Amino acid sequence: MHGFMMAWRKYAQFTGRSGRREFWGFALTYLAITIVMSTLLVIGMQGAREDHVPVLVIVIAATWVPAALALFIPWLSVSWRRYQDCGLPGAIAIVGLFIPLVTLIVGLLPGTVGDNDFGAPPDHRGE
Repeated sequence: MHGFMMAWRKYAQFTGRSGRREFWGFALTYLAITIVMSTLLVIGMQGAREDHVPVLVIVIAATWVPAALALFIPWLSVSWRRYQDCGLPGAIAIVGLFIPLVTLIVGLLPGTVGDNDFGAPPDHRGE
């Protein structure tokens, strides 16, 4: 959760670097939220009929859509900074949106030691 909050505080910061701890803290928390919301939607849809949508489905959809939109920017920015931590251009994170395996691999790589073209390494709390 610490990594999630660290990434959230850097909401739309595309400069600098993010360590694996920050990246995975955000990614795994985002994944957990998605799984919970999706599960609730599936449970809610079990009671749906053609002429009736359960209130639970409406509430979840009304909550999840804005939340997903709000989480998109910090997801992109933490991914961007993670690429930069590995010495790669952050813009490759856009490719990672369409080919998530690329971002998964970069998320597992260690960052470059010392300063690189994108700045100083993240402090140890972010690694």
